[in-house]
Amino acid sequence: MRNVVSRLLGRLRARSHRARQTFQSTLEPGFVQTRRLEAEPWYIDSVETPAVSGQVRLRGWALADPDAPQADWANRFLVNGKSPTVVTYPLDRPDVQEVFPQRRGAAASGFMLLADEHYPGGVMQVTCLDTACTALDAGRQHWHLPDPALHATLPDADRRFRVIGNRDADGFLRLGATDALKIKAAYEAVSGKRWDHLGPVLDWGVGCGRVARHLAPGLGERFHGCDIDADNVAWCASNLQGAYSASRLAAALPYADNSFDLVYGVSVFTHLRAEWELKWLAELHRVLRHGGMMLVTVHGQTAVDFARLDASTYRALQQRMEVEGLVVTSTNNQLEGFVEHPQEYVNVFHSRAHIQAVWGKWFQNIVQLPGYIFTHDLVVARKQPA
Repeated sequence: MRNVVSRLLGRLRARSHRARQTFQSTLEPGFVQTRRLEAEPWYIDSVETPAVSGQVRLRGWALADPDAPQADWANRFLVNGKSPTVVTYPLDRPDVQEVFPQRRGAAASGFMLLADEHYPGGVMQVTCLDTACTALDAGRQHWHLPDPALHATLPDADRRFRVIGNRDADGFLRLGATDALKIKAAYEAVSGKRWDHLGPVLDWGVGCGRVARHLAPGLGERFHGCDIDADNVAWCASNLQGAYSASRLAAALPYADNSFDLVYGVSVFTHLRAEWELKWLAELHRVLRHGGMMLVTVHGQTAVDFARLDASTYRALQQRMEVEGLVVTSTNNQLEGFVEHPQEYVNVFHSRAHIQAVWGKWFQNIVQLPGYIFTHDLVVARKQPA
């Protein structure tokens, strides 16, 4: 595959290969196509500046909204809240159908947008409206493109690789800004409160600041980050606003009880075995204040949809998730050489039932937003009273 999808899904494709060797199933071959996935993903492959000054060309893919009239499909795209100058949609994208063989019509999902290049507040918002979105998960409709002129200082390619599994600087910025502003939107939608009214906030698993660089400036001294990759933590401390601390796999954060109003973590519980999950749930409960909130990502059904599994393996993984709740599919070597016990860094899928039953021992009002952080589900929960 020639586009960014192949780079972003590289880890999941490798996981698929290993999964085919691990899972056995006698289910019938072939997918029964569905009109909708649990969460309808879309993606911006490239951002280009054409010859006409002051404009930007965006290319990508978006699965057609089956509940919207075809005559309105072009109207679902907005840039900074306005219709683009040019919308070409749908275009042929057979590579997207290869990723989602279970989704009817995925081959006709390509788009090209031409719009004014403008970054209000330092970010361009690109929207693909979806009639299935609710007030809680409306943030899933947006990508946020940061002004590159404001991000001249980036971590080097190897540091970025340890965080996102590739060395693409543009993707690092786009995904980081999008995840950051989606987290902010989800907090405000679920809590009914404004983000800027928060007290101390912790980025648990900050890495080299992929998300933090977009949230820390608005919180100043209230922003904290920690990670088991001490080298990346040191980079954040030298280059980003906020306070940063190295942590360890052992669930003992360097913070006092009841320290934070909010803890968020992107792609952390996606890599922890069951015994570590329990320890970290207890630890995050400890450092949150009374009524504090946790926003963390997991691999749910959307990650299964992205995994490019054959039909029998796809169903076998779904069955394992239903029966086991938490499924370890493979090891992950991205942090090898930079953390203790790298063999403990694995790839994990969660069922909704597991999260409600197990996480409910420490947290309440648990809301799971499928596919909210691209391939990840976002879990929003409030600290259970002691």
